[in-house]
Amino acid sequence: MTFLAPALLFGLALASAPIIIHLLNRRRFLRVDWGPMKYLKLTLKSNRRRLRLEQWLLLAVRTLAIVMLFLAIARPMSSGANLAGFLKVQGRASRVIVIDDSLSMSFQTNGRSAFEQAKQAASSIVQAVGAQDSLTVVTSSQPSQPLVRHAQLEEADLTRLESTISELEGSDRASAWAATFDAVDRHLETAVFPLKEVIVITDLWANGWTSDLTELCDRWSEQDVTLRIVDVGDEPEANRRVLSFEQSDPVALVDTEVHFIAEIQNDGAEPLSAGQAMLTVDEEVQALTLPDLPTGETVEVPISLTFDTPGLHRVSLSIPHDGLSNDDDAHLIVDVRRLVEVTLVDGEPGLGAFESELDFLAIALTAGNAPWQMNTVLASEWATQPIGAPDVIVLGNVERLEPDRVRQLEQLVSAGTGLMIFGGEQLDIEAYNETLFKGGEGLLPVRLSEIKDADTTGLVIEPHAVSPLSPLLKLSAESLGRVRPRRFISTSVDEEPGADVRVLARWNNPASSPAVIEKRFGDGRVMFWTMTADRDWSDWPTEASFVLAMRMAADSVAARILRWENVTTGQPLRFPLDPEFAPQTAKLSVPPTGDEVSLSIERAEGTDPMLLSAATRRAGHYTALWEAAGIGEKTHPFAASPDVTDSRLERIDTAGLEPFLGRLTPQLIRFSGESIDVATAGTELWRSAVLALVSLIVVESLLAPWVGRVR
Repeated sequence: MTFLAPALLFGLALASAPIIIHLLNRRRFLRVDWGPMKYLKLTLKSNRRRLRLEQWLLLAVRTLAIVMLFLAIARPMSSGANLAGFLKVQGRASRVIVIDDSLSMSFQTNGRSAFEQAKQAASSIVQAVGAQDSLTVVTSSQPSQPLVRHAQLEEADLTRLESTISELEGSDRASAWAATFDAVDRHLETAVFPLKEVIVITDLWANGWTSDLTELCDRWSEQDVTLRIVDVGDEPEANRRVLSFEQSDPVALVDTEVHFIAEIQNDGAEPLSAGQAMLTVDEEVQALTLPDLPTGETVEVPISLTFDTPGLHRVSLSIPHDGLSNDDDAHLIVDVRRLVEVTLVDGEPGLGAFESELDFLAIALTAGNAPWQMNTVLASEWATQPIGAPDVIVLGNVERLEPDRVRQLEQLVSAGTGLMIFGGEQLDIEAYNETLFKGGEGLLPVRLSEIKDADTTGLVIEPHAVSPLSPLLKLSAESLGRVRPRRFISTSVDEEPGADVRVLARWNNPASSPAVIEKRFGDGRVMFWTMTADRDWSDWPTEASFVLAMRMAADSVAARILRWENVTTGQPLRFPLDPEFAPQTAKLSVPPTGDEVSLSIERAEGTDPMLLSAATRRAGHYTALWEAAGIGEKTHPFAASPDVTDSRLERIDTAGLEPFLGRLTPQLIRFSGESIDVATAGTELWRSAVLALVSLIVVESLLAPWVGRVR
């Protein structure tokens, strides 16, 4: 037996107090000879043994009460057992060993990671498991792909398994214990032996333990499944991590500065001084100076890059490594384009210059060296033409859209194409509400009401943190005050619109009527302007601020071509293929070694074939390779960044696990890593000592009046 607070055992000396008091009380009486005493002695002689027994019993109860008090506060623990004793069961058992290989397991203490500790612990457990037992070994990131399954290992098999365990590599995925336990449960369902045991080797970081486990653990408790948790982690003290690394400009263009934002967090107890980060663009490495990182704060680091060639470029950010290095890198694929393709659908064409509905908009987007490729088409012709796949589609005073064309638009916008809609006299409000608003489920951000005469003194830009119109806030009040429409389309904006709808600008009238409303629709954006794009309803198209507003708006809604390339570890890689040139086989080059694995090709009815990988395990840049029929070898890059949710500095203990494990009580052991012998921490006995103390107090309170009664 051991004690968590052995210093308090010195209080046991107080247990002698009742004995001393008893002896002192015996000595304080004086002997006085008294004549009738001889008759009293005769009476007491017969009761002497019973009186002594009662007094000694009361003395023992009082002494034991003091002993139990100090034992309880000294927190005694039962003796632990070695690994063989810990795993000993009565009968043959089906055991599942789960090795945690999540991102947090790469945390190093004294140059040794928790994952290395876990592999050593797993080898120790495998050696201690009897050959008569059934053994399944899995990793937490791939629990459905066991290293061995329901195996009864002979010596040669044991050697091979230990070698396989030693060669395991950790992942950059986050812990997801609900999914892992579900897979383990499927292994237990096919187990042969009735005694079932799950051994989880983990660092006990808090992320991944959720209430989704409760129902399964309650069922395990009913089925007498034993859960043992081997703790190989250490208390984390500090960590610096890249929370996110994203392209902030909607479109990246050749020979144009492209902006990125990196969020870096310092979770440590000490501030970190400025450090040198590394930025890798394709194969070129350049230095990047980081700002100071205050304790517990997140710092946004702006990054600017210029690309001189179009295409898909690989970009990586790496900050100085610390104890948990796997969350210090982030990766991106950047699509750099020469041009942005815009389709202008003109609902009111004119004969002369600037008489068509969208002439001013076309000039605004193409003035100077702007990389916008305009394709203007009449609304009547566009309704019967193939819709194509431009980056932006602009509808200017288009009367109505047929349902088939609306469905095509919904598919394009959902896939990432931007859509801008301008009002006008020809616009059929009732038809728009029916086909485009659809009660809030369609492309149109708001329900349209009616065309109104305007009574406004200018345009007011809403101060959203991220808005395509935010550059207009830097203009003078006089510039925005000159934006005065003569007419506009009134709208019905819900008091609490959904998170996908927001008003970007309002008219400066008593009702603050919306002027520009934006909606996210799938991967794309829709922007509705309650004014016209020509001079019919206002003179704004002749103002310089109109050029700035139109460019910022079109740039913000322009199609994001990268739909599949940037993922977080744990997600699969997907890429659509041209059905005419779809290959039969494909491979994937995986980081960090560049080893090639097979890719599957998903061929669902009614959809294009799709390259599909298993869930990614490691962060870095991937490359898919395949032979396109009649074309030759094709490649496509991907980027996977680590799932940094797993690197939150918080550990969990047995008490913290209770809300997640329901009625299942785990047995926790601590792996020291010193040898193959793993000692358990034992069980605390203070509750038993407190229960004994309370019982003794109750007995003493009843016994004391009995002993002191008048006889």
